[in-house]
Amino acid sequence: MRSKRRGRDYVTGDISTSLALSKLNSGATFFAGPYLDGSGVSNVTTQIGTHAYLPCKVKQLGNKSVSWVRVRDDHILTVDRMTFIADERFQSFYVESSGVWTLQIKYVQARDAGIYECQVSTEPKISARVHLHVVVPRTELIGDSDRYVKAGSAVILRCVVRGALEPPSYIIWYHGTQQIFTESRRGWKTQLDRGAPDLDGDIHSTIGSLIIESTRKKDSGNYSCSPSNSPPITVSLHVINGESSASAVTSSARSLFDDSISMFKQRNLQILLRHRSFVMLLVLVIYAQLSCHVNYSL
Repeated sequence: MRSKRRGRDYVTGDISTSLALSKLNSGATFFAGPYLDGSGVSNVTTQIGTHAYLPCKVKQLGNKSVSWVRVRDDHILTVDRMTFIADERFQSFYVESSGVWTLQIKYVQARDAGIYECQVSTEPKISARVHLHVVVPRTELIGDSDRYVKAGSAVILRCVVRGALEPPSYIIWYHGTQQIFTESRRGWKTQLDRGAPDLDGDIHSTIGSLIIESTRKKDSGNYSCSPSNSPPITVSLHVINGESSASAVTSSARSLFDDSISMFKQRNLQILLRHRSFVMLLVLVIYAQLSCHVNYSL
């Protein structure tokens, strides 16, 4: 339901109310009691793990109360500044100068998504709804989930965080359950590329890389990429000796090929899109080199 005042809409959401309106001799309309200012937002989008703020602007509140209710289960969350839920992430605060009552939800979880209703204790009540949308980023591997490399060769393990409103503040790599500190490992380093474009058109992707310049047999195992704002993902590294099977060597070459292509895509997306002939030539050169490498190994 909408109430118009001098051409301005006051959005009151799902309202059943009979607000008392009076007209002055000049023809101007004013509210005799509390009313909801429709200049507020009806949709709020936030990212999992961050804080959400749901506003409700109430004018001329007087001695009435403002409550926040979670619509899916009709649970009363707050009344004025008091909280009526055991979950301490929920809190209501009021800014007197603006007349805004804000429901704060800390460390938002995916299950917090849904509709919340701001209610004013008039008779009948007036209310406005705010829809909370929660964005959940996803973590993906770049390349195979099983990587084969020959001992002594270099390897780059990569993961990408997609669909995030904000980039991860960090990406931690683990070998098994042990966190990797590259400062204590010679020839190891990590890299974080925020805002990296990809072929899906997502310009907010973040790529995390673990670079090992010379692999050893003991480097084999599971490596986990663990971003600050999305689930971890695991890749298995297999370091093989020179006499290992041709299939493993072929897989190693394929992984190297995938690394080259993925690096090219990440660093030179515009070239990939605008200069296709150059890209095809580069791919053919890389493929020819890898074919020679595999044939020599066999």
